[in-house]
Amino acid sequence: MDSSAELIGTTHPTKDRKITWLILCIFFIALLVAYYYYTPKLTFSLPNLHATIVQNLCSNNGTDTGWISPSLYTEMDSYLQSIKLTQANLSKILRAAHGKYTIDPFKRDYIQWIKQNDSYNYPYSSWKCTNTSSKDPDSREYCTLINIYFLSINNTYYYYRDPSENKANSRDRFMGSHGEVRINILDNIAAIKQFGVSAILTKPMHVGGAPDMNYAHGFLERCGPLFWVLAEYQSHPSYIDPSNLQIFYSSNMHTDHSNNLWQSMKRLSDGTYEHASRWNKVIYAMFSIYPLLTYQSFNKTTLMFKHMVFTGLPWKRSAAWGIYYSGERPLNYYPFNMQDYRRAYLAFSEWILNNFELPSKFELTPIQKRLQETRKSEQVFICNGLCQNQPIGIQSKETTFTGDWIVVLNRAGAGRREISNANKLVEGLLAAFPDQTNPYLRVWPRQFNFDDNLYETARMARSTRVLIGTHGAGLSNTIFMRPGTILYEINPPGCRMLSFNFRRWAEVFNLQHALWTPGDTNDQCSRDASTTVRVDEIVNDVINLVHNENRYRSGYLSRALDILVKT
Repeated sequence: MDSSAELIGTTHPTKDRKITWLILCIFFIALLVAYYYYTPKLTFSLPNLHATIVQNLCSNNGTDTGWISPSLYTEMDSYLQSIKLTQANLSKILRAAHGKYTIDPFKRDYIQWIKQNDSYNYPYSSWKCTNTSSKDPDSREYCTLINIYFLSINNTYYYYRDPSENKANSRDRFMGSHGEVRINILDNIAAIKQFGVSAILTKPMHVGGAPDMNYAHGFLERCGPLFWVLAEYQSHPSYIDPSNLQIFYSSNMHTDHSNNLWQSMKRLSDGTYEHASRWNKVIYAMFSIYPLLTYQSFNKTTLMFKHMVFTGLPWKRSAAWGIYYSGERPLNYYPFNMQDYRRAYLAFSEWILNNFELPSKFELTPIQKRLQETRKSEQVFICNGLCQNQPIGIQSKETTFTGDWIVVLNRAGAGRREISNANKLVEGLLAAFPDQTNPYLRVWPRQFNFDDNLYETARMARSTRVLIGTHGAGLSNTIFMRPGTILYEINPPGCRMLSFNFRRWAEVFNLQHALWTPGDTNDQCSRDASTTVRVDEIVNDVINLVHNENRYRSGYLSRALDILVKT
């Protein structure tokens, strides 16, 4: 009895253990099979796998919601549909397709000729000024003048006052984008009649001058403010209708900040003008489908402007003009209406991208859309210092790369504002982000620099997630980068204050801003000096910033979209 019980007691545990081990073996075999067939394979050539540190970067904190939040994706899609409908029927002369752009001939229906034997009724002049959304007193208004007579023989403008107009309210000075223009007031038109009006310029004519020849100042601080005011003048602040605007350059261009801006202009046989630089030419074609006129275009004739538009000086509509270069500037530059600037420059950049038929900042690329539709997160493999014998990662099936770039911007060989060891920095980034088949994020494999082809510039900047570069005009192109992406600025020793300029622009463009400088032993800044960077520090910074971009992406895009659509 006892021995039988003892035998039974020892038999059942042994049988249970065998069953347990069998179940465990089947479970582990199933795991191995699943791993083999369903897990992407990472290939290493290192003898010791444990010596390699690999981080798998997943967006949205690892949750499978897609590239951005689903609700934001819906909002962005609604915005994209609305701008397509709004701007679909605009008359344009800029055409973009297949990676290139062309400019059609300018329209010629802007002038009405007056025959000498015609009896011409000289209409009275009038003016009206309106506040813009800029709250700064120095840049608050734009003014529209009607029926202004121009004697090109002596470069003089005349206002024919209506007898019913209150003389106490008369005004003879108006501020153009390049300075004040005086309008002489006439109560008797006889002085004009003796010359006779030869033609009427029928289109609304903006009175200003050429952009600064420095790209950063010309593009951001001239064209940006001009877009801001003219879009509001046309009552649709997100774009400009180029068929309802012509540009006129006054003689103030001769003395603009001690520069003679005519150096970059070319007079054509018909008296119209064109810009010499490519970026100026193409952005002019976005503003107007009519040829550029100047005060020298009319061969000493007398004519009448049907509508003249004065937009005021641009400086207080430029987020960072003169900061650091002008000692008194920071003192009178606050408070700063950040939201107004963000809206205006978001609209400006979106308008340019739309003209080039490039993707909006709020439009996902094909690979990003695929992630969104399948509710998958992007995977970017990051190696912290010990990965060797690349490539590493998943072999991409994409035939065309539609992800984002990490770019080192450098003026190689320029002798000023260079990163002297830029090649080492590129190599360090390639080692940290070694998968050059990754469909989502890659390192541009060499130093890069922008040129004056605005189309190629906008296309490259639009697909850049991290732009690393020294203080200079090239950083202006961050205006085309998606909200939440990263401007990583590098400055020479002693020049930490120099970063205020592009840090402010980064705020306006809704970007993240990071700064590296080799140390400030004193405040003696040589801003044109070359800089040798510590590669490991910058690479580690970039890794952290890329993590942050994933984490905060939806927030940046949502805020930018709200500013653009709801303000």
